[in-house]
Amino acid sequence: MIRLVIFVLITAALVTGAVWFANNPGTMTVIWLGYRFDGSIGMVVLAILAMVMVLVVLWRIWFVISRSPGWVGRMLGSRRRKKGQQALTMGLLELASGDVRQALKHTRAVDKYLEDDTLTRLLTAQAAELEGNDKAAHHQFEEMLKSPDSAFFGLRGLLQLSLKADDRTAALDYAERAHRLRPRNPSVLVTYFDLLLGAKRWDRALTLLVDAQKAEIFKEDELSRRRALLITAKAEDAVRDGENSEAVKLLRKALNAHPDFSGAAILLTELYIKVNQPAKARDIVTQSWQVSPNGALGQLYLQSLDGDALGKIKAVEKLIAGKTDHPESQLLLAEAAINAQLWGMARSNLEKAITKNAQARHYRLLADLEFAEKQDPAKARELLVKASHANPDPDWRCGACGAETGKWSVICPSCHSFGAIDWRAPLRLHNHPHSDPGQTDIKGKPAAPLAVSMTGTTIEGDETLTSGQKPQS
Repeated sequence: MIRLVIFVLITAALVTGAVWFANNPGTMTVIWLGYRFDGSIGMVVLAILAMVMVLVVLWRIWFVISRSPGWVGRMLGSRRRKKGQQALTMGLLELASGDVRQALKHTRAVDKYLEDDTLTRLLTAQAAELEGNDKAAHHQFEEMLKSPDSAFFGLRGLLQLSLKADDRTAALDYAERAHRLRPRNPSVLVTYFDLLLGAKRWDRALTLLVDAQKAEIFKEDELSRRRALLITAKAEDAVRDGENSEAVKLLRKALNAHPDFSGAAILLTELYIKVNQPAKARDIVTQSWQVSPNGALGQLYLQSLDGDALGKIKAVEKLIAGKTDHPESQLLLAEAAINAQLWGMARSNLEKAITKNAQARHYRLLADLEFAEKQDPAKARELLVKASHANPDPDWRCGACGAETGKWSVICPSCHSFGAIDWRAPLRLHNHPHSDPGQTDIKGKPAAPLAVSMTGTTIEGDETLTSGQKPQS
């Protein structure tokens, strides 16, 4: 509708102009280069319009001709980019399949068609690394550092090569430089954090957790745990340097950061006992016990108690209030009851604890109870044999390498893993479904365990102890 209106208006204007020129023809004389031209005004205007149209057409023709090389270039460039991208794709696929020769062949095509040094060097470096030529890969990654666009990828490649060569000093330098370029890159951030732990740069690792929180790499609970571990590591250094007051401040800060942290509680309790402040040591154990009862904490609590055996019973009952159903609480109370010669209390708590998770320490305490209460060495020996087949006692062990450490520390002394030591049992013994460590075979001897499971791997067995075999402890 709008176009129709515009067309009508233009037509009306042209007709009006033609009628006006027809009613007012007028004359114009033009003398130029010895030539004379006489004509009406309307003819002159028409000639001018025709000339303008010719000039417009000529200008468009010239525009198309002048731009045609660029158009041809763009068309050819598009074909080159397509071939280069295809070569890049095939090169990456060949790398994934392990064919280094074909990958390098496609690398030359990428260099020819794309003329992009970054892509060529990256593909060449990866191919050289896959081929085992780390020197060539190192050279390509070093060349990538010259361009701001590829510097991060070059540093990341050099970081991986340094880790492969176990050059942790160089790896730490590359990780720090890569982190400055991209502070929230997850892979670099985690690697940088682990390298800082290896170098024992606790303060820098603590500041790095801020970037990790912004990048949402760790969940809140894991962040608080890592922060507590780093603060505790600083406390361990302070203890070694004899700065006990500084260590106390740091350990309290670690427990505030992560209340469910037995390691810091253990170290702080031991430190208070060492400086002869048993009341503060008991306060730490009591607070930690309400969060996570722990056998090691229980032994430290007993160690901090003074007075007679009945007084220690009352102190233990105060400690386990609110956690009386926990096996560690029952075991600790049973041990204190045996020392106080409260046989009924000891037996009752041991029977409750042993039904939940029968471990060697339960049977050893039962053996002590039988010997102390009933002076029955035969029964005590029978219980000790059961202890040799029961689930092993928990202790401070590394979850990474399985080594028993004897005490808690931030770094595993065997494999140097960070924060991997915990209060755990090394193995779990699975007995026959129709028997338990308390049962005996038809000859009256304790039934032997039939399967051993460690870290999810089960080794099945179907042999029991014969009359000629002795149980292994």
